[in-house]
Amino acid sequence: MLRGVRGTLVALVLLARIALPAAAADVVPQQTVTPVTPGNEQRIEQLAPAGEQRVETLTAEQLQQVSGAEKGPIRRGVETAGKVVLGVVALGVSLGFTVASLLLF
Repeated sequence: MLRGVRGTLVALVLLARIALPAAAADVVPQQTVTPVTPGNEQRIEQLAPAGEQRVETLTAEQLQQVSGAEKGPIRRGVETAGKVVLGVVALGVSLGFTVASLLLF
């Protein structure tokens, strides 16, 4: 007999927990509308003073003078070694913090 009453009470409590938030969700808060005047809606400002950037056409001779910067094999090797060292240091710091947090907390 107690199991039936207890089950009914649990069902009622669950039903109340589901129904109350759903009933409260139907309430719509009041909204206000503020009109925006067309003159203040958008504003355009110049970021850089005129004449700071200029476009020039290049001749065939000037095009040949432009060269891309390429990295040599030594520089690429040094950069790769630096990345590996940085990764190892980061791993050591991470493991150090993990061990310290396990020991201190």
